[in-house]
Amino acid sequence: MKAATATPKGPKASATKRKIIEAAARLVYQKGFHATSLDMVAQAARVNRGSLYYFFRSKKNLGLAVIGHYEFLLHQNYLSPSFDIEASGREKIRRLAESYARMPIQDSPCCGCPIGNLSLELSALDEEMRLRLKRVWDGVFERIVLVLTQSQEEGDLPDELEPLAHARSFFSQIQGAHIIARCSQDEAFLREDCGRAFMSLPWVQNGESK
Repeated sequence: MKAATATPKGPKASATKRKIIEAAARLVYQKGFHATSLDMVAQAARVNRGSLYYFFRSKKNLGLAVIGHYEFLLHQNYLSPSFDIEASGREKIRRLAESYARMPIQDSPCCGCPIGNLSLELSALDEEMRLRLKRVWDGVFERIVLVLTQSQEEGDLPDELEPLAHARSFFSQIQGAHIIARCSQDEAFLREDCGRAFMSLPWVQNGESK
């Protein structure tokens, strides 16, 4: 009788799964989702195909996990450091714009925002992945709305401002700047464009909104 294959369990299994997701996330960021094969992921993660398929039944399942990983990094590296501090709402928004302006410098060559990249690549091709990406954006907008509301309460934004509409507009400008930066490879322009996204909000100056 053939011996049963042992089922991965415990911390070792969790570490293997995390290693696969992180390897896939790096490859997808550099090459795109469609250009990244499961063989490439297995090789980069240093696992066999059996281990990969144990955790992820298909490339789509792995892709959804990669989106979740990018979402975690987005909050951990950009939103939380900018927002989870003792500061005015205006300062928090400024910090977020500046952190996005530094993204290509930290991840040279310029590869843009990973969630933005996948949104462009996958949204028209797979409905489940589109909806998963939409949930990421909705979570980003929710956090920005809270900070814009704080700015209203502090008198830095007009009371009549609609926070969600301006959160979407502000972050859309930043994402657009990253799309252009992927092509131009010009980090100076990216910094300027992210700065303009911040300044495009109707900040109150001398008691009057600009």
